[in-house]
Amino acid sequence: MTGLRFSSPAYRRASTDLLASAPLESCGVAYSVHDPQTGTWLVDEVEAVAASAYEHRDEVSATLRPAFIVEVANRARAQGRSVVLVHTHPFEQGHPRFSAVDDGGEVALADYLRRRSPAGEHLALVLGQAGCRARRIGTSQEVPVWEVGERLVLLSSNGSTEGSEVRYDRQVRAFGADGQRAISSLKVGVVGLGGTGSVLVQQLARLGVRDFVLIDPDVVETTNLNRLAGAGPADVGMTKIAVAEREILLCSPTTRVRGLRADVVDANVAAELVGLNFVFLCTDSHASRAVVCHIAYQYLVPTIDMGTSITVRDGAVTHITGRVQMLAPELPCLTCTAALDGNQIRREMMSPEHRASDPYLVGAHEPQPAVMSINATAASLAATMFMAAVTSMPGQARFQLYDGVRGTVRPTQARRVEDCIVCSRRGALAKGLSWVLPVRTRTKND
Repeated sequence: MTGLRFSSPAYRRASTDLLASAPLESCGVAYSVHDPQTGTWLVDEVEAVAASAYEHRDEVSATLRPAFIVEVANRARAQGRSVVLVHTHPFEQGHPRFSAVDDGGEVALADYLRRRSPAGEHLALVLGQAGCRARRIGTSQEVPVWEVGERLVLLSSNGSTEGSEVRYDRQVRAFGADGQRAISSLKVGVVGLGGTGSVLVQQLARLGVRDFVLIDPDVVETTNLNRLAGAGPADVGMTKIAVAEREILLCSPTTRVRGLRADVVDANVAAELVGLNFVFLCTDSHASRAVVCHIAYQYLVPTIDMGTSITVRDGAVTHITGRVQMLAPELPCLTCTAALDGNQIRREMMSPEHRASDPYLVGAHEPQPAVMSINATAASLAATMFMAAVTSMPGQARFQLYDGVRGTVRPTQARRVEDCIVCSRRGALAKGLSWVLPVRTRTKND
């Protein structure tokens, strides 16, 4: 997901506060974390400009005092961040456009900001009633603008024509051509291509996802064949990502697939996720879930985590459960919902040699019961939640629990922990490269 990413609360606050001053134009400033490798800017707060900072202000233009611009540049330099200068066009119809007045005023301003605050590229954003538009300040190079929260919304105009193929006719009848284009424009990551992940990629390919990043370190084993969608006996020994890629391309031969036989807890692999539009977390590893959960909030990459469990006692099944939880600004993270085991994370982050020598971590992983139909239920709930997050398909649930014994699926809610280290503004939220990601960094001896 290249471009400017706002957490949903930040964009709503900015839109409400700045447009409330109509008919006058209003200005705001955001200090963003810019990642030049992924072409992303992360914003979790827009500060409205005080009345005293305006040199001139009316219904068609607003000019800021030079002294205020100096303060902005100095603050950005001190924080190592880039500047996003926001102004409103309160009466413009449709997606707003930069005016000739904007063009003329940005040139000198852009040059000054580049010289004074060279830590990142600076942006200008114009905000209207029907959306916004952003560009590299002083240029005509536009960047997409995203709102990330319970829904993933492209706020800037999108000229994409993908998604209008006849094969998607029945879906277009459900959530419209705009929804189909939204799905087809997203770059989606799937971490874990086992029981849930293998079913999920089949569904996503048929929904119209056209660009995948697949991550899994494992090969197909005979004991996987009862639940690994698309795999047969001849695939034993093949990587799970190869089986998943084959399934995707059988459905849609022009789809782009990047497969990584790797563990997402490693720093170089986790970095593959930060530029994506959406991620699905289909692994039972607590360490991998902790890493991807951080990425969801730290880099504003909406993620859906899912898992299933079958409990057997004295030879009888006592519980069949599944959970599907979306991770995004406004929503509680896996730390808030106590879904992670700290001791297990520590174990899984170790190299095999270190794990074997640790006296506090003993015993081997015990394989758990698994049935394909139960995995498929969780995968289907996740795919439907994804549709509700990126299209007009109605669906309010962002956290669901499945009880296979009672035959129920119910939405649930969890409270966000105030000042949570992962999902709050006091923690990693929208911090990007300025915050340390909890990944494993391998050494030559590992």
